[in-house]
Amino acid sequence: MKRIFLLALLFGAIGCTPIDDSPPRFTLGFEGEEWDAISATTAGISYSSELVANGYEWRDKETSLSSKALVDNSYGYAYIRGGMLVSSYNSREVTTYGDYTKDLYVCCPSSTSTVKGGGAGGSDNFLIVVGNYDDSSNGDERAEMFFADGREHKIESCVVNSTTYFINVTQNGNPFSPALGKDDEIVISATGYNSKGEETATVTMPFARKGWYITEWTRWDLSPLGEVASVKFNITGGPTTEWGMTTPKYFAIDNIEFIGGY
Repeated sequence: MKRIFLLALLFGAIGCTPIDDSPPRFTLGFEGEEWDAISATTAGISYSSELVANGYEWRDKETSLSSKALVDNSYGYAYIRGGMLVSSYNSREVTTYGDYTKDLYVCCPSSTSTVKGGGAGGSDNFLIVVGNYDDSSNGDERAEMFFADGREHKIESCVVNSTTYFINVTQNGNPFSPALGKDDEIVISATGYNSKGEETATVTMPFARKGWYITEWTRWDLSPLGEVASVKFNITGGPTTEWGMTTPKYFAIDNIEFIGGY
């Protein structure tokens, strides 16, 4: 009788154990040899247009997530219009590393090496996102990432940060753009598209105001986009002219989190 009672307790405990039926998650952090091979830092190039001069694209083996840079050669030289470029350049010195020739540097207040440790959680690599689209744009120049397998996937979140070039100009201005004024605000957005090319949703996030800037990796919830086959990223606001936004159209992304197994 005692043994039966103990067995009953055991099976009862097993039967009451909660089952974790939450879907698996996968985080793409852009680390490893395949990402180092296409990193701006490996190439020794800190200027985005120079990095993409001969074309630039990548594809993650695990998820099939991919991106291609939009390059304009109409001026007799390569000029990046939009793209998502792998880099590990980082610095706390936003003025020293704050002009357009160093537009692949992320802001990192704790930086001890300009080529290591600038990513989320002290990792090395991340993506520099370039390009935008607004009412004055010469076509859609948003950076895009897409799943090469053509299927729709669920993206939960990513983390974002500012580049040194962006911070320097928003704080101090340059010959092409004033610093942010008291009423200026810059916003980033992500728009999802399904496998038919139809919009699923757009999510936005405040990114900078005068006296307030993102200078560390900050989570961005992308779950409202739903199931997507591609995502286009945008950055808008701040000082403008008849040609559109004058502030550098850059920000950084790392640790893209997916829901579902790979």
